[in-house]
Amino acid sequence: MRKNQANFDADSKFSLIFSKYTGFLLGIFSLALVVRFYFFPFEAPLTSDALYYFWYSSDIFQIGGLPKDWSPANNGWPIFVGFFFTVLDSKDVFTLMQIQRLLSVIISILIIIPVYFLCKKFVARKFAIIGASLVGFDPRLIINSFLGVTEPLYILLMTTSLVLFLCSNKKLVYFSFVLVSLATVVRSEGLAFFVVLSIMFFIRYRKENYKVFVKYLLVLGILLVIILPVSIYQIEVNGSDKIFMRSFSGGEKLVSDLISNDSGYGDSNKIISGLEIITKYLVWITIPNFIIFIPLGLFLIFKKRNLEKNTIILSLGIMLVPALYAYTIPVLDTRYLYVLFPMFSVLSVLSIERIVGKLNRSNIIIVIVISAIILTSVLFYDYKKIDYEHEKESFEIMKEISKKVNGVNSLSTESRYLSTVQTMNQWPNLYSEIQFNILIIPYGNDNSLQSFILNSKDKGLTHIMTDNNKERPR
Repeated sequence: MRKNQANFDADSKFSLIFSKYTGFLLGIFSLALVVRFYFFPFEAPLTSDALYYFWYSSDIFQIGGLPKDWSPANNGWPIFVGFFFTVLDSKDVFTLMQIQRLLSVIISILIIIPVYFLCKKFVARKFAIIGASLVGFDPRLIINSFLGVTEPLYILLMTTSLVLFLCSNKKLVYFSFVLVSLATVVRSEGLAFFVVLSIMFFIRYRKENYKVFVKYLLVLGILLVIILPVSIYQIEVNGSDKIFMRSFSGGEKLVSDLISNDSGYGDSNKIISGLEIITKYLVWITIPNFIIFIPLGLFLIFKKRNLEKNTIILSLGIMLVPALYAYTIPVLDTRYLYVLFPMFSVLSVLSIERIVGKLNRSNIIIVIVISAIILTSVLFYDYKKIDYEHEKESFEIMKEISKKVNGVNSLSTESRYLSTVQTMNQWPNLYSEIQFNILIIPYGNDNSLQSFILNSKDKGLTHIMTDNNKERPR
């Protein structure tokens, strides 16, 4: 009898862990993996920001430690990648580049898991599956995952820290600060989210009076233990801290711009311009899937507020600040807003549950909604995707051009592959040893090609690159 009871208890635990919703989540995860690998750019090397991180990861791989002469401002991601370079120990530079891209893709898919648990704190599990689908198939996150840059790891750490903070277990609450501190090493904007969790920490434990301050000392200790070694390293290598000082100087500049009374094109106009850009980008990144559900979701999250809802509201508000600062520079890139996607998923599932929850055959409707999300996301991705066939051709052309030129004009996105070619040709040299001998000369205020050539000869121009694209600057 006891044996049968033990078997029953074991089966119950198994069914609890591997419920039908776990199966649905694994199905979403697997399908997201299939979609990404179907579009994966197997033949395109890294470039731009991803190449910059690759140099650092490659140096870690070559010397077996952190470089003593240089470091990116945000070095958490390339340190993470460098660890895998060391473990996998490939001797082929292109393979290492693909490892960096593959890690980005896998981490991007893993975001599905914390988003599911985040949404589950607000809605029933079957609706939380929809929230996981929204980030699992978001076309912008798919495109971003192929770049091999910081966002997937940053969003994964931030979302997981938010989920743990909302748990009732105090140990998990403290561990959430470990993750947000690691996220800050990946991107310094994580300090803004540390502020979010700090404010909510005091609100959550406000009834404990002075004890909350004692507990918060532990939270600050966690932050300092993780970030201070990185900051000290950055000061030794770069001469300045790239986390605290960078965040504080950015915040100070944003405040000074905000209170500026300058006329004309003064600093106060940067804020206005930044607000215009952030508004436009916020609308743009919600297309195609979030835009349908967010308006009602915003109304619902402000209704009958509690700790969980207030945390989402505060997260949305404060995490817009780093993006606003970037857009006042201006850095015209929607990537600064991708960290909001998990919160957008919460708003969306709140709307969907309110609309669908009371309908008959709601399960069938949920399947239809998820199918529609996948279909519209793939179609939108196909519309917005990078033409990797063109990228591959550009790389091959730049390989040939690099053998013949010393200085060339900038040719939109194609000329950036010259740095990639020179890196691959000289690997496994350290970054400081790579000779970037080819000058890329941007167009100035020249009104004609002849004017550009005359003005650029003294700068090292030896050849002109051109094609039949009439929209390029000439």
